[in-house]
Amino acid sequence: MNLAKVTGTVVGTSRGDSIPDARYLLLECADETGTGTGEYLVALDLVESRRGDLVMFSQGSSCRWTFETEDQPIDTLIVGIIDSIDSAGSSCYRG
Repeated sequence: MNLAKVTGTVVGTSRGDSIPDARYLLLECADETGTGTGEYLVALDLVESRRGDLVMFSQGSSCRWTFETEDQPIDTLIVGIIDSIDSAGSSCYRG
């Protein structure tokens, strides 16, 4: 799993998947404090995240292990919205 901030939406008039109402978001990779790294990705959103949310995402073949994405051409998938991150007993991030 990796972390990223949702920075926008991506709209395409033609897609290679057949996922009804698929929603693609622009993500900026982030560290454990939610600070962006300047690296961007496009991901399918199945958890209804919003701009500014810190999210967990998965990449590669594991993105095709859900009912919605099975056998679909998906490489990056948002799998959760982060509420908080604690490390060694101290808070790194609070959403």
